[in-house]
Amino acid sequence: MKLTLLLPSLFWPDSHDAAEVLQGLALPALSRLLGAATLTGKNQTLSAMQAQRAGLAALAPARGLAAEYGLDASAGYWLLADPVHLRVNRDRAHLADSGIMNLSQAQADAFLLSLNALLHEDGLKLYAPHPARWFLQMAEATHASFTPLPDAIGEDINRLLPKGSGGMAWCRLLNELQMLLYTHPVNDAREAGGEPAVNSLWLWGANSDEVPAFAGVDTLYSDDALTQVMARQAGLPCDALPFTLAALLESAPGGQLEVHLDRLLAPARYRDAWGWREAMLQLEADWFAPLLAALGSGKLTELALLTDGPSGFSASLRRPDLWKFWRRPQALSRLLLPD
Repeated sequence: MKLTLLLPSLFWPDSHDAAEVLQGLALPALSRLLGAATLTGKNQTLSAMQAQRAGLAALAPARGLAAEYGLDASAGYWLLADPVHLRVNRDRAHLADSGIMNLSQAQADAFLLSLNALLHEDGLKLYAPHPARWFLQMAEATHASFTPLPDAIGEDINRLLPKGSGGMAWCRLLNELQMLLYTHPVNDAREAGGEPAVNSLWLWGANSDEVPAFAGVDTLYSDDALTQVMARQAGLPCDALPFTLAALLESAPGGQLEVHLDRLLAPARYRDAWGWREAMLQLEADWFAPLLAALGSGKLTELALLTDGPSGFSASLRRPDLWKFWRRPQALSRLLLPD
């Protein structure tokens, strides 16, 4: 049985203090796996890694997702317009997605009523078939490039705004939408109730007609909603993420399995160093040590580890690689690339 394991945010996202966050973190099983593996450096974003695994040139799911939500996506051009919260500091604005916002459908509908009145004169229309998943339909192509939401959450958005020949026009439109949202009565009520305001939209995922195709995968395991949709579009079985490797091996049908293990993602995005270290230790106990044992016993014949970021890599190893005594354990901190 072969297992491919995606590990988003295996490296702390801020290179200037990544080594410090790792300091004193005992990960002997992971170090043994990395030392035995053949490593290939891959500096790629999370969205690029997700797209590559799904056989796509880029993560651009707007049209396909709109159709999944029951919208007539055959006409015009589509963008995802996800509701977000921007936390503004002195000289930067960090983005938090709808996962933290507890947004109701009634609130989403009230926002859209006001936003669409503003957008109508530009021939644009927003749809919210789900409180946390909004779409923007337009008659013409955007003439701009947009940063995928998975690459923007927790980051300073000032360097991630729309670019290209139409980029400035989209930035101006976003500013207008932000001003409307800033004074919206729904946000007043949300803030009074202790909920974060929906103070911007994140535009991304310009429509593509590519169909996902997960090559070399028989069964996929992921809790990510977008990955689940892409698996369904590809006709690939996709199950919920098991909490431990033992649970996976008990229920797995065999063949070639792919697991998207995103337990490090939330603490990394929101810069919770303590939470990230705790999650890493839990992964060592529940996944890395059992993976080492499963390879040694022959329950697994092949393992691939993939992660994103500037220090990202693809690691592959087979059972015989564990017998090569000259391959010494490789600490994760040794794989950090310099600033």
